[in-house]
Amino acid sequence: MSDNRHLDPENFAEAVASGVPLEYPILGNPRLSLFINPSRHEIGLRAPRTSKEGRIETGLTHVQCRSVLLGGAQHIEVVVNHPAMFAEGHAILCLVADRIQLAGRSVSAAVTETIRSLGLLLRSQVALSPEREVGLFGELVTLRSLIGCVSAEDAVGGWIGPLAEEHDFSLREMDLEAKSTLSEDREHWISSLTQLVPTLSRPLWLVSHQFTAAGPGQGRTLAELVTEVRAAVGSAVLTDFNRRLAAAGWREDPMKDSGRRFRSRTSPALYLVDEAFPRLTPANLAGAGAHMSSITEVRYRLDLSAVPQTRHAPLRLRSALASGGTV
Repeated sequence: MSDNRHLDPENFAEAVASGVPLEYPILGNPRLSLFINPSRHEIGLRAPRTSKEGRIETGLTHVQCRSVLLGGAQHIEVVVNHPAMFAEGHAILCLVADRIQLAGRSVSAAVTETIRSLGLLLRSQVALSPEREVGLFGELVTLRSLIGCVSAEDAVGGWIGPLAEEHDFSLREMDLEAKSTLSEDREHWISSLTQLVPTLSRPLWLVSHQFTAAGPGQGRTLAELVTEVRAAVGSAVLTDFNRRLAAAGWREDPMKDSGRRFRSRTSPALYLVDEAFPRLTPANLAGAGAHMSSITEVRYRLDLSAVPQTRHAPLRLRSALASGGTV
């Protein structure tokens, strides 16, 4: 083992090659540890999760973040799941750990800043997954709609999903979670037990988009939608919008083709996420007697096809989606 805070590359390679699970504490505050999980073919950095930490979207295929419950406490794991790149992944995890312990950054900020600082080195290998492409498309349609009912500054400033927050949008009166699907049914993937948990006393609304593939001249590509939203936000907040867009995984590449075209299958639907809304949360699982310490990761699909839309949705939100929520 190295005398430094981190395992040196040689000792790390030996630990991986041994095929034995390892958790190596990283000295500092807060308490962090590097782990090697041979059975899942992954390495990772484990950190305590604070109440301020939300969802962390890396925009990378082989570096992901997840919430886990260990010993009755919530943690965040930054995971590298490509064994052929464990050496590079270990270097990234060390940089994230240093930002957390030495620079006092939150886990979400440390991950985001590390990925940005690596810039071209990582971006050359990154492409939006098909699922994330549709998800970002729906978020931008929602953002474009909101610009019609609040200022561009409030709309862009409220788009907090790319900044590793739990919900996609936080406006003055409410939070919004934008979900998109290409399915004929209104089915959406929920990525964690806390994604559909309202923040404090703020109401949480789910905006459900259904898109379908479109032919030439129909709908929009993601690149066309980005251009459209840039024009709508105006120059005053364009820099902020571009920063959030990059954090969401968007990469400018004029050499690539224009991408898939999408158009709306139906009008967007609005649901208030309350006690009657179908969802999995830590509270209702614990209330059902589930041993939460044994549940380390949850991802589930929610079918809202037969769930009635909420009738008393805020007028401004309904009007915004009615006027700008379809493509």
